[in-house]
Amino acid sequence: MKILLVDDDADMLDITSYALRREGFTVIIATDGTQALQRWRSERPDLVLLDVSMPRMGGLEVCRQIRQESSTPIIMLTAAGDEEHILQGFTRGADDYVTKPFSPKQLAVRIRAVLRRSGENQITQSSGQISGAGLILDLESHRVSFRDTAVQLTPIEFRILHLLIANAGRVVGFARMADHVWGYAGGDPSVLKTHISHIRSKLRLPREGPGAIRVVHGAGYYLADR
Repeated sequence: MKILLVDDDADMLDITSYALRREGFTVIIATDGTQALQRWRSERPDLVLLDVSMPRMGGLEVCRQIRQESSTPIIMLTAAGDEEHILQGFTRGADDYVTKPFSPKQLAVRIRAVLRRSGENQITQSSGQISGAGLILDLESHRVSFRDTAVQLTPIEFRILHLLIANAGRVVGFARMADHVWGYAGGDPSVLKTHISHIRSKLRLPREGPGAIRVVHGAGYYLADR
């Protein structure tokens, strides 16, 4: 698997690229956002590891431009506790994030989880639709419609809603949802809550009745179907 690693910190690039190569990945390096886009277009890596703060073009803008052209998995590298950048990255279509400092093993686990999830999506997203509780998801375009509203969802938002529709009327536990969305258990509940909020807002979902996404405190979420 080919990884594009983007960071303007030379020490971070050396340490991380060495660790990833030891894990069996082929690593391409870029030191700023403009170079990252050039190398992404020429090399077509399987996944991008993208630092948020960089010269010439920031990671969030790089993420946005890649997502306009492709579904290449993207993991954002952020400073510890940088919640605002994490949420902005997800809004622009990032698949996951890792906070610095991180261990090489932790990073490799995240990479493999995102790659596995991406591969499963390519297999299962054949032409067709899935529907429930008044919502219709197009499995190819990642567009979803509800009543008179149709929007494009980010990859994570799509996976969340797909899981909820497939289990409409039943509670989906937090751990199961995190595993489905990120490919591993232990995802941040506050980030999951933010994605749910974005879905509700984009589709103007009701607070009650069919189409409402409800939380069961201490248990999980469910999509009301009646």
